Amino acid sequence: MKIADADSAENNSGSSHVVVTPLSCALPNRRADGPKGSGEERLKILPGTLLHSICGGEDDSEQYYCNYGVNEEYEKQFQAAGLRVSARGILGETRAVELPGHRFFIATLFQPQLSSRPEAPHRFLLAFLRAAMRFRKARAKKSRSASNTRSRKNNPV
Repeated sequence: MKIADADSAENNSGSSHVVVTPLSCALPNRRADGPKGSGEERLKILPGTLLHSICGGEDDSEQYYCNYGVNEEYEKQFQAAGLRVSARGILGETRAVELPGHRFFIATLFQPQLSSRPEAPHRFLLAFLRAAMRFRKARAKKSRSASNTRSRKNNPV
């Protein structure tokens, strides 16, 4: 977004561009003694996004444990910078963004680790691991290909 002093309200830096702000209201089923954004919230996941393909639909429910969220005043700047909103909360707030065309660039306010279990890992975490494995395989293949090309140059037949 090319905002030199972009910051989070959590840092209290005095920046004039606070992109991450305190949540304005608590989640409906807030955990007792938890932050405003604690507990479960229904989401609308936007079609055509990587997050939609991971979650398999538009309706989802996720776990949160936070006090901060996206400053909605910056949504147009996020979009202009190439980020796409991929999930919204029940009141239309940004809950996830992603970078289209990237192998796995998704930022969420929900925390998949809160509902992930060893016997049932969260689908978001599994998707991240699969993307990392595909990247590793592609990088290894590229490295082998480059090595073979160098060998042929050094050992002409």
